[in-house]
Amino acid sequence: MKKPHISLFLTITAVFFSFTLGFFLGRNPASGTISVSVPPALQTIPTESNAPATQTSVPTQGVAFPIDINAATEEDFQALPGIGEVLAQRIVAYRQEHGAFEAVEELMNVDGIGEKRIAQILDLITIGG
Repeated sequence: MKKPHISLFLTITAVFFSFTLGFFLGRNPASGTISVSVPPALQTIPTESNAPATQTSVPTQGVAFPIDINAATEEDFQALPGIGEVLAQRIVAYRQEHGAFEAVEELMNVDGIGEKRIAQILDLITIGG
């Protein structure tokens, strides 16, 4: 009868010991959910005065769409998507230099406005409307 190999026995014992030790060390009885309660007196909705002011926001109140590009101000143009302060100034300057726009597509003559930007704002602009 053959004697079992001692190295196989030691290997199995080491694996069992490692698994058992890992199981007990891996358990964390304190793990679980943490709940935090805030008293109702402290549960407030921030008011507008608490909100941080951003300089890049443009008030769009009072802007009626579609915008007449021959009568629009810089602020009106800034209410359009993709039109910032600089581009709005360019549009107004172009209109002052060349006169009233005859077609909406004429906006593409303004530096910084291409077909993609016209496609974005086409439904929001008009001439003489």
